Amino acid sequence: MKWIVVLLASFTVGFASDAEWQKRKDFFKENGYLWIKNFFSEEQTILLKSWAERINGDAQGLLEVMQKNGWTQAEFLKNVPGALIVVPEAKDPNLVCRTEDMLTCYPDLYHLVAGTITSYIGYLLGEPYVLFKDKLNFKWPGGGAFPPHQDFPAFEFLGPREHITAMVCIDPATLENGCLQVAGCWRSSFEGDPALDPEKLQAGLAVLPYVKGGKSHGSIQPAYVEKINWIPLETAPGDLVIFDSFLPHYSEPNQSEHSRRAMFFTHNRLKEGEHRTAYYHTKRYDPENPMFHFGTPTKARDK
Repeated sequence: MKWIVVLLASFTVGFASDAEWQKRKDFFKENGYLWIKNFFSEEQTILLKSWAERINGDAQGLLEVMQKNGWTQAEFLKNVPGALIVVPEAKDPNLVCRTEDMLTCYPDLYHLVAGTITSYIGYLLGEPYVLFKDKLNFKWPGGGAFPPHQDFPAFEFLGPREHITAMVCIDPATLENGCLQVAGCWRSSFEGDPALDPEKLQAGLAVLPYVKGGKSHGSIQPAYVEKINWIPLETAPGDLVIFDSFLPHYSEPNQSEHSRRAMFFTHNRLKEGEHRTAYYHTKRYDPENPMFHFGTPTKARDK
């Protein structure tokens, strides 16, 4: 199966002309994100949805085990080593907010991701990348919002200096169900801001002031959020969105009657080392550390 996936990926990568590739590279460099419609084939899209369904069933079962035994997340991970990481919604502990470390638990999914997304990112950016972390956000009807935030502050103390995340759309994403929204031309919005390093801002590497501690931990301070021009990405199954760890982004609550599931696969440059094993070792040892609940509708220590 691994070689089939790689061949499919090669077909996808080779389909764009040289001019189109350059256009995509330039857009990503300037804006910090790239939306590729119909990135996956019909067969791959169906396969990804089937993985999401399986993971959903497994995660719900693990959540029930956790609740039946009265375990905290830390106790669960200690008593069931190597299990899928399951994080419940802050407002409704009976619902799974997200799952993590899927690629360890489902090796075939790992091969699919490595053969398509990871290969594509490396080709787009001109150097090899490796997987850093992975998650599936469920966002059920009534599911909570992910407030405006940047990913880098959550990863800052974990090794790599650059991260590229790929979002895989499982369900149609709309304004009603809380689609991903990204900051448009955000660097120019803060030119001359005395709190930001102008060189880092121009390079798209500035960290905007954010809330530390409390329920809004990790969210960008409101005064900065108001200056951002937000662009909603109403994606469809089969689409792929790539964005860097400095791009401000957020999503609204799900006001629809349907789920808005999306997988997120974060990568780092190969030359900065392989950190995925260490990342999940740390998370499994201390899952309620606030750095793992940055800009999310989940509970954590002191949050």
